[in-house]
Amino acid sequence: MIHINKPAMSKVKLGWQVHQNAKQFRQHQSTPFNFVNAQQVYLNTLAVYAVNDYLKRQGIETDLTGSDSWDPLIQSLANIADLKVKWQGQWVKLECRPVFSDTNFVYIPAEVWEDRIGYVAVGMNESLTEATLLGFTQTVTTEELSLNQFQSLDDLLKCLQPKREPKPLVQLNQWFDNIVAEGWQTVEALLGTPEVSLAFRSVNPATVKRGKIIQLKDQSLALILDLNQDNEQNVRIRVKVRSLASNTPLPEGIKLMVLDETGEPFLDTQAGNADHSIQTKPFQFIDQAEEQFTVKVVLGEESVTEDFII
Repeated sequence: MIHINKPAMSKVKLGWQVHQNAKQFRQHQSTPFNFVNAQQVYLNTLAVYAVNDYLKRQGIETDLTGSDSWDPLIQSLANIADLKVKWQGQWVKLECRPVFSDTNFVYIPAEVWEDRIGYVAVGMNESLTEATLLGFTQTVTTEELSLNQFQSLDDLLKCLQPKREPKPLVQLNQWFDNIVAEGWQTVEALLGTPEVSLAFRSVNPATVKRGKIIQLKDQSLALILDLNQDNEQNVRIRVKVRSLASNTPLPEGIKLMVLDETGEPFLDTQAGNADHSIQTKPFQFIDQAEEQFTVKVVLGEESVTEDFII
């Protein structure tokens, strides 16, 4: 039996249509001298289908019929089980190797050791009605690889997900010199009308307030930061979220959070039934210590974040 302690395994039903495809491919290879290859083509077809089904459910773009494993001519020339996958804007090959429940090893022929972004082990039940994606590895150096050497499917998804460039930090100290990142503007320009200041009372303070439009569940909201710098260069900040229209309340339950550099929240507030705005308590950074923090606005399962440094 297969023994593998990996999280995030996924089962895929192997229905009538994929078996029809597998039978057609097998028939192309069914000669008295090619029986073993015909059976391998059948299993490879099921394995590739299972991985394709799983990745589509994860929102990853694939091209099943454009894969070499779906071409009868190429099937006759090589033992391949590749699936074309969109990665970083280009098509790459992911090898999908079938495994039966009575073995702890995956057979990966040397002919597929190159030109692959990785390899997925696909377990088959005895009746071939269900496949289980068992694990993923990016490199292979032997034709028999133990299942214990495969990583979880989480690693597969991390490998295939597009890399996103981190958003630049908004430099709040520059706001006092009227250097403001793109998208941030005066509250008057943002709302079309002056807003009552949130600024804090202090002796001879420097005060600046800027806002930005954010989108949550197709709703446009204003995210506003109010900064106050005292004579000792300490900066106090208050964050606010409000509707763009003064007569429109915020969505009930919308939450405003401030997170520290580790991602832990240290301030939060939530809108009630008819709130038109919500704001945090003021928080302070001493002597421009180049502290980083994140503002997060959450509505249901959706959220918007903005990263700052002061």
